[in-house]
Amino acid sequence: MPIDIPPTKANLLELKDQLAIAKSGYDLLEEKREVLVSELLNIIDDAEAFRREVTERLTSAFTALQGAITHLGTEQVERTALACATEAQITLRERSIMGVPVPLMERKLRELEPQFGLLGTSFALDEALRRFYDALERILRLAETERAAWHLAIELKKTQRRVNALENIFIPQYEETIRYIEGRLEEVERETIFQMKRLKTKSIKGG
Repeated sequence: MPIDIPPTKANLLELKDQLAIAKSGYDLLEEKREVLVSELLNIIDDAEAFRREVTERLTSAFTALQGAITHLGTEQVERTALACATEAQITLRERSIMGVPVPLMERKLRELEPQFGLLGTSFALDEALRRFYDALERILRLAETERAAWHLAIELKKTQRRVNALENIFIPQYEETIRYIEGRLEEVERETIFQMKRLKTKSIKGG
């Protein structure tokens, strides 16, 4: 349906300018959409790889922990676990992808050191601690990657809505209105020429 505006030459020129802007905006948004899709697919691949690594390392860590529990008993492992602690210093920054802020997580884990005495422990418990520590690094990387994917997915959805609106609503509406106004102006021009010819004919006959 054409836009309801008077079919004047001024409005026609304005609509043509708006159509040019809309088409330019569509091209930019389409380019942005393609970049976002590409980046999102890459990040999803990374997230899936990190998720597999996390699953593998946690499975390995729990296997070692189960071995320690079997060797030392649940109570001894629990007492020893209370003496274990580690820290992760996390600083959040951002990078931009096509104007979309994507979080970056700078992480620094405290160096893994023995945190309990040798008595009442076992190699399996030391190994479980090392494996859980190793899994923590992957978990932080997975969190960063999934957060980035979430940001890009939201922006991609917004961009796709804008692309669809321009492609299916605004651009066709501008084009239809332009055709309508051009048609009406042509009709007015033909009518004016016809009236001028009639006046000229009458003038000649009258002379």
